[in-house]
This record gives sequence, structure tokens and C-alpha cells, in this order.
Amino acid sequence: MPTPPASAERRAVARAWAFGALIGCMAVALRAIAQPLIGDHLPFVIAFPATVVAALFCGTGPGLLAAAICAFAASSPLIPPDMALPDQPVQIGGFVVTSIVISLLCGHFRSHAAPSAGPTVDTAAAETPLTSWLRAALWGALLIPTTLFVVASWWGYQQAERDALATAARASDLAYRQAQRALETASDIARRAEAATAAADDEVRAREAGLHQRLEDLTAGLPWVVNMNVWDADGHPLVGSERFPVNRSASVADRAYFVAQREVSGAIGISEVVTGRQSGRELVNVVWRRSGAAGDFRGVVTVSVAPTLFSDYYRALAGESPGLAMFELKRTDGTLIARWASADADDATILGTRRSEAYPVEVTAAFSRTQMRTAWLRFVGLLAAVLVPTMTGLVYVTWVALRRTRREQAIAVELQEETRRRAAVERTMMESQKFETLALLTGGVAHDFNNLLAVVNTSLHVLNRLHPAVGDTKQMQAIGRAVQSGVRLTRQLLSFSRKQALRPEVIDLRTWLPSTEALAQSTLRSGVSWVLEIDPHPLPVEVDVGELELALINLVVNANLAMPDGGMVTVSAHPTPARADDGGAPFVTLAVRDTGVGIAADVLPKVCEPFFTTRARGAGSGLGLSQVQGLCTRSGGRLRIDSTVGVGTTVQMELLRAQAAAPSHDAAATTGGASAGRVLLVEDNAEVAQTMEAMLRAAGIDVVCAANAAAALALLDEPGAAAPDAVLSDIEMPGRVNGITLAFSLRSHRPGLPVILMTGYADQIDEATAGGLRVLAKPVEPERLLAELRAAMRRAPRPTPPHEETR
Repeated sequence: MPTPPASAERRAVARAWAFGALIGCMAVALRAIAQPLIGDHLPFVIAFPATVVAALFCGTGPGLLAAAICAFAASSPLIPPDMALPDQPVQIGGFVVTSIVISLLCGHFRSHAAPSAGPTVDTAAAETPLTSWLRAALWGALLIPTTLFVVASWWGYQQAERDALATAARASDLAYRQAQRALETASDIARRAEAATAAADDEVRAREAGLHQRLEDLTAGLPWVVNMNVWDADGHPLVGSERFPVNRSASVADRAYFVAQREVSGAIGISEVVTGRQSGRELVNVVWRRSGAAGDFRGVVTVSVAPTLFSDYYRALAGESPGLAMFELKRTDGTLIARWASADADDATILGTRRSEAYPVEVTAAFSRTQMRTAWLRFVGLLAAVLVPTMTGLVYVTWVALRRTRREQAIAVELQEETRRRAAVERTMMESQKFETLALLTGGVAHDFNNLLAVVNTSLHVLNRLHPAVGDTKQMQAIGRAVQSGVRLTRQLLSFSRKQALRPEVIDLRTWLPSTEALAQSTLRSGVSWVLEIDPHPLPVEVDVGELELALINLVVNANLAMPDGGMVTVSAHPTPARADDGGAPFVTLAVRDTGVGIAADVLPKVCEPFFTTRARGAGSGLGLSQVQGLCTRSGGRLRIDSTVGVGTTVQMELLRAQAAAPSHDAAATTGGASAGRVLLVEDNAEVAQTMEAMLRAAGIDVVCAANAAAALALLDEPGAAAPDAVLSDIEMPGRVNGITLAFSLRSHRPGLPVILMTGYADQIDEATAGGLRVLAKPVEPERLLAELRAAMRRAPRPTPPHEETR
């Protein structure tokens, strides 16, 4: 069997793209192999020839794909060569722009160098040298500025990040110098205080007044120094700069910085933020160890510094550089000494850190990434303001030229084919009009023929009831067979005209489903399993068997398409308990469950809409679930769909459970006793009305006839008129009010009055069934019509005449 041209073309395109990707991967591998020979120089020495080869042999698109693979590999730090980060945007951007030009030129050369394979099918789509150049220029006008924009934006982002990192580093250096100077000054005056108090503790206490003045002089001119104190080996104050005399009962023996100096001999220490026990303020102490001649511990000298010294300085630095979002001064063990943070501190991830070599502290400055992105976006916006209008203008001018050129070529071709197209359109219109006329004629003939069959069939039924002996004759049986043949013929005609009504019949799903199983399974692909679950109890439903079979096939096909990787379809049938919202009516559920991809929650309300489909264009009509819902509604049931994405979908057709068939004879009909009810018959065909009236009266039912819907409404509104127990009406009638409108009017004004409609065909039959109306296909079997009327009159409450309602 020859391969279709479209399929061969798609395979050729796929092979070209695959070859382009293979060439790109081979170029990356060869460059990695050559890395020991040429190092990181000439990163695209193999990528350029690979792009040319791919574009010449496979076309522009595969050439660009090969270039993109090489550019991606060059930007990856895992694949050699390893380009320096500042050089990447320039080198990769230059390679990409050059590759675009090379691919366009090579693709253009290839399209003209390739030999012609034969005559072109679509002349309007044929390429000429002018259109090829214009198309290449269009791609170039689109891709080159876009590539430049991407590369420049990438470079701008890296530059903004480097600038932010440099700003954070400079700020941390300034903060480090400020902290270093403060700590050096505090260490210097601590060392002088230690030298001034080198005598024994008793002597220091005796000289407290003079030493207090000495310490006060040392801290003069240093407003950031809160106080300076000298403590003995037990943690009690000997002398201080802030008060005289000192509070001898105060103690810092439990302070961590005091314990550290007592246990570990160190020249200087930095405390955590503490609350001064003499000043009551938050302090950071620079601690100097007092040692005896033998190196024994004699106490400490503390220079108390306010943490605001650092935070105020950090705030001033941030005011000069708005992008700075956070400063921290910490001890090397992580203890926080001072901190300043702006509102963007949570986004401050670009850090600069300096650690002191002389003191156990480090300073961190952080730059806000939001501020960095804002600066980068300003750069990108400026770049876009320059490139986008330029690119738009170039693309528009080139596109207009290309479109006009192609339009001129198309006009030339259209002039040559105009006669052929007109002839084809005329032939199509003639065929369409012929079939439409034939369908209308067939539908009208079938409708009239249905009325004739109804007269014959009803009359035959009346004769059989009145004269049972006559019904057994060969002539009467032949008439009955002829009527059935006529009914089948009208069904075929109405099917052709697409105006056929449903023909329901009672079936048991226990026996019907197994008989349909083979047909449904034939629609499944390999890898999809089938499970049939049927309740053992009787499951009678009254439906159109052909429509039910089509609905089941639609659901199985949908389930099959929802499981591209295989799964399981489960078809089940079981009785459904009656619910209060259904008036206690029993249902039978026919469900189809799959383990497919499921339906999204926002799509689920739309799946039953006509022509709505989630499949690819041309893969489905969107009428499957619409047909299933129509069948359920027209059969007195409903459709329920439950679905979970990634788990599967369950579609449940809930159909009314069929009632037991009404007996063909009842006491009133056979004995001629009391009336079995009163029916208002609405029929515009006089002969059909007469025969149906005779048939109903023979069954013991009182009949009131009306020629149309308006007459029926007038009879019902007459004062003192006896209210009917049911209304039996044709759908198609002359006048502005048809049977459906009559039924809806009676439903609103007389809600308890049952209405049964009859039709051979009806353009509005979906409207009737969707509204919950009962529709019978004409010609109706007399026994079935009587059963429907009696069942309807038994279920409905006897209506109250209008004059009684107003009493």
C-alpha cells in the first residue's frame, strides 16, 4: 500500500530535525575531546561548521537547533570549554547571531539548489527567489534583535549582580573599618586603665577618687563610650568612670565575658549585648584582662560601648546606597552585637563579609535582591524601548512586502482556477439543495403516511376489540402485517430526513449488556482491560435500544482515549435507591468507569455541551456526551459524571426503572362498565382523531376532542367543564401553538395534569424531552397507548376544575 504524501512529508521533517540535533550533539562531543589540545580558546571552532552542515543538509530550523545545542553546552559549567563568566554573554551572543545568519543563508541556498521532484500541487504556495529572500529577511528581523535583547539582558543581569556584590563588599569594608577603629580605641583606653590600676586592689580603692578622674579623662571626647570600669578578681568594681564612689555590692562574676577572661588567658574579649548593672543600659563591653606579675587573674577592665554606635553608622551608610538592606556585627561565634535592617531585609541575599584579624568580630553587609532586580529591569526596559520598536518596524515592513508578494502570486493562481472553483461550488450547492429538498419531501410524506397508518392501525384495533372473531381472519392479519411494514418504511424515511423520534422498548440490562459486550470491547486498544459487573437482580429499563447502544459505544471510546498508556474500563449495571428529590422514582444505573487522565474541574461543566471537545482538531465531533445526555433526558433519566485528574472518570447513566406492562384488557373495557377516565385528545387530522376516539371509547375511556391547541385551551377554560384526567396531543399542528407549547402551558397552569405527546417526527423533539415531556412515536400501538394513558392517570392526582380553585 503506498504511503500517503502527507505522512511521508511529516516523517521527512522529523528526520531532518533529528539529524540537526544529532549534528549539534556530535559537535559538543568533538569539542570536549579537543579540549586538551586547544584549551578554553575558540569555544565554537566546531560549532560553526556543524551549523553550516545542518542548515545545508536539513534546512534552516535544524541548523538553528544544532547551534542552540552548542550554545547551551558552552554556557554549562559541566561541559568544556569553561568560558569566563564576564565573557559568556559576548561570545555566546556573537555565536548565536552569526548562527542565525548562517542558517538563513544556507537554508535559502538549499531550497534553490535542491532539484525539483515534480510539479507543485499548490502553485500559490510555491516559493520564488523573491519570497524566499523576504522570508529569510523576516526571520532575521525577528530573531537577530530578539537574540541581542536576550543576550544583553543576560549580561545586564550579571552586571547588576556584580555591581550589587561590589556595593555590599564596599559597605562591609566601611563597616569593618568603623568597628575596627572603635575596638582599637576601646582597647587602647582599656590598656591605659589597666596600667593606671596595676597596684594592689586595696591601694586602688584608696586612690578611687583620683583614678575615677583618670578614667573620666580617658573617656572624654568619646560619646559612644558609656562608661569604663575596673573589676577585681571576684567581679566587684574597684573604680569607674561614670560614678564615684562605685557600688561595691555590684558584681559581674556571673557574666560570660568575665568567666571567659578568668578561665582563659586572653588579651582582649568582646561581650554579647548585656544590660549594665550600674547604668541599666544596653551595652557591649570590650574586656581587657588584668594580670598579676606571675600571670595570675586579678580582674578585668571593661569599656562599655553603646550598640547604637554601629547601627547608626549602618543607617547612614544605607542612606548613601539605597540598595543596602542589612548590616550585622557579630562575634566570630555567631553572637549578634549590632544590626540594622530595612524593609527589604528578608530579600537581602547578596552579601559582603569582613572578619577582623585582631578582634573576634566580623561585619556583614547585604544588598537587596529586589533593588538589584529593579535596577536590572530599568536597564531591560531601556533596552526594550530601543530594540522593540526597531524590530517591530523591520518585521512589519518585511511582512507587508512578503504578504503583498504572496498575494499577487495567489491572485494570479486564483484567476486561473476561478472557473473550476465556481463550477465545483455550483455542483456542491445543487447536490445540497437536492438532498435538502428530498429530505423535506420525505419527512412530509412520512408524516402524512404516519397519519394514514395511525388510522388503519387504530381502526384495526377497534375492529379486533368489537369483533374478536374477525381479527383471526387471514385478511385482518394481512392488514396488520402491512401496517407493520408501513411503520418500518416510515422509520427509514424519517431516519433519512433526520427527524426520527425515539422508539423506546423495555429491555433487561442483565441480558442486554452481555450481548453488546463484544461490540464495545472491539473499540478498545491493546493494553486496556475490560471488566463487566452486572447486578443479579432484574434491571428493566425502557429506552431506544439503538440509542442506548450508541451511548455505550461513545462512553467506551471516550474511556479508551483517556488511557493512552493503558488501563481498565469497568462497565457496571445496578439498581439505584430511590431519592426524595426524584419523587421516590426508582432508577437503574449503567456506569462506565476508566482509570485515565481524568477531567479538570473547570472543564467538567462543559463536557456535555454540543461540539465541545478536548481532543485535537479533527479527532472528535464533541457530540458523544451530548448524545448520551440527550438519551438520558429523553428517557426520563439523567447523566452524572465524576472525575479526578490523574485517577479516572466515572460516567453514570441513570435510567428510569421500567414499570410492569399494563394489561391489554381491563374491567371497564371488557364489561362496558364505569369509565376508566377522561382524556382530552388534541389532533388536527380528523380521521386520526375519529379512529383514536373510537379506540379510547372502546377501552372505556371518555374522550373530548380538540382540533388544535388553541381549541384545547378554550375547552379547558370553559366554566363548569369537567377536567380531564390526561391530555393526549400531537406535536405538529397548524397554528402558532404546537403540542410542546400546549404541554408547557398546561404544566404551568395545571401542574397535576399529565400530558402525553405523539409524533412521527418533530423538529422540537429535543426541546420536549429536555423539558421532561413524554413523547410516543407515531403510529403508536393501541395497547401501548392505553397502557401509557392509564399509567399516567394513576400516577397523577385528579385535577380540580378552575371554578373550584377560586371558591
